Amino acid sequence: MWWQKPGFGIMYQIEARPGWLWNRNYEKFNASIMDNKGQLKFNGPFCEMREWVDFSKRIGVDYHIFEVKWHDGICYFDTKYTNWKTPEDYTRIFSEESRKAQIPFMFYYSSIFDHNPQFDTIQPLKTCTPSYFTLRSGNKTLIQGTSFVSALSAGLMFKRNRFLRNYPKDKSAKWLDHFWFPPFTNDPKTYEIYLFKQLTELIEKYKPDGMWMDWFGIGLFGLGSLENSAPMIMEFMEKKYPNVILTFNNSIDSKLKWAHYTSAEAHDVRAAWSKGNRYRRKQSPWELIGPAANAWDNFLPRRDRYEISRIAVILMASGGKACFGMPAQMNGALYEGPAKHLYRFGQWYKKRRALFQEAVPLNYKGQNVPGVNVKGKYLKTIGSIHDQDPLIHLIYLWSVPQNDLTINFSRKKWEALETILLEPMNQELASTRNAKEIGLTIPKKNVDPIDTILRIKMKK
Repeated sequence: MWWQKPGFGIMYQIEARPGWLWNRNYEKFNASIMDNKGQLKFNGPFCEMREWVDFSKRIGVDYHIFEVKWHDGICYFDTKYTNWKTPEDYTRIFSEESRKAQIPFMFYYSSIFDHNPQFDTIQPLKTCTPSYFTLRSGNKTLIQGTSFVSALSAGLMFKRNRFLRNYPKDKSAKWLDHFWFPPFTNDPKTYEIYLFKQLTELIEKYKPDGMWMDWFGIGLFGLGSLENSAPMIMEFMEKKYPNVILTFNNSIDSKLKWAHYTSAEAHDVRAAWSKGNRYRRKQSPWELIGPAANAWDNFLPRRDRYEISRIAVILMASGGKACFGMPAQMNGALYEGPAKHLYRFGQWYKKRRALFQEAVPLNYKGQNVPGVNVKGKYLKTIGSIHDQDPLIHLIYLWSVPQNDLTINFSRKKWEALETILLEPMNQELASTRNAKEIGLTIPKKNVDPIDTILRIKMKK
């Protein structure tokens, strides 16, 4: 099954707006997109679903995801339970086109926050994104805790999302708003009913391959999963839709009662390398996701044109899935720079897919393959097994190779090494041997700026 293997995915974002920050002031934002009757006056981002699915097909993704409801609560599907929805049923088109293209598809759904004005009277913290609706402990509602944790989270997000740097220039997000405890009716049940009605609607109406829930618990100062929607969703899905693939963002380090795979975020090469090594020997399927652009709220392309590719190969060679958020402009066109970087990786990946999907990570401790010594700044190694042969992935984290690449294999660890092949060309490379080492020099022209893959043939 696709979700059990390493793979390459895209999540199509619908929250991307010019001048947008992750933690916007929702009272002002919602007022700006309402008509004089208080109804949604939808102004984008619009979706070009056929073009998006065609993009996925052209770059050869293993699966893709559409954000059917982000934290702002706008539903990009035809729901019976709110008018806070797009005029066009984009989810239907995405589903139909994905099935035609034979691409497994999932729906992103924000279960933890929802700034639909329909819930204003029960909203713990209307002015910022982290406003926990379903905060409970067992059957007891944490009445004070709901607003307290929301405000505390908002304060942390305030610093993390550059509010201090932008204040007072960013008039829409005054920092005092994030610590204000407005009056509200603590009524998580109302939102929970809405949540499960919409999950039922999405699954039965559009029949996705999976649901990608954002996110699992709070994870704040060791509080763990006090947020109540995740365990309820697991129980609901296991009982009612066990064949619909389920994962939660921020779940990778947790012991889940029931889900198909775990997920979390890795936004850059450094995080990918650290987390890839951390989860390389994880027994259950996992995924890491990050923005294809500079950040979730910065849509410029990354300065390093190979960064997306390097993140992907680190995660997949380590046994995980690599998924990237692809932002769309307000008219539905994909941002050109990030799209170009994803397309470049897709073309590279097509010829090497089996070397990742059909491989399993080598079981070793440490951050590099034991007995493999390389000369090169920022050059790292990852090992896996494919068709019973060891594969060595040689990845430059932050630079482009400038010279020939020299590798030495310790005879103690690699005594049975017989032949070294360069993949995917299946080209045999000449090596030298002495009492201690097996040496190899790869000419610069054969050194891949993304991932130089060596197949090791061992003596029988």
